[in-house]
Amino acid sequence: MRYILLVILSMPIILMAMLNVVTQYKLDRVTVGRFRQQLILWLIILVALVGSFPSYNYLSGRPLLDSHTFSAFDIVEITAIVYLIYIVNDHRRKIEQNEKIIRELHQQISIRLASDATKQSKK
Repeated sequence: MRYILLVILSMPIILMAMLNVVTQYKLDRVTVGRFRQQLILWLIILVALVGSFPSYNYLSGRPLLDSHTFSAFDIVEITAIVYLIYIVNDHRRKIEQNEKIIRELHQQISIRLASDATKQSKK
């Protein structure tokens, strides 16, 4: 039951992240390479989340890897980690977009200043 709660809490974050990646790609804000990297990242997180329960059940019976029960703190902790990955990834994307805009504005300013300097030198 606790594992289902973990999946229910984390799944919307993962789906929102994947939807965000696809939307950014469709709006031509990310390159194909970055799109693939981000999609693979979120698919790995999704597979790890879904595949962790069978792995946990398999490993919990082994004497060397036996651990305590899956607690509510573990659920909150894993959900918070997934959310933090989403937030960090989103902020990184926004920073890259802002840097691109600043580069383009700097290029436009340089072109204008160069054309103004040429006009003044011709006078």
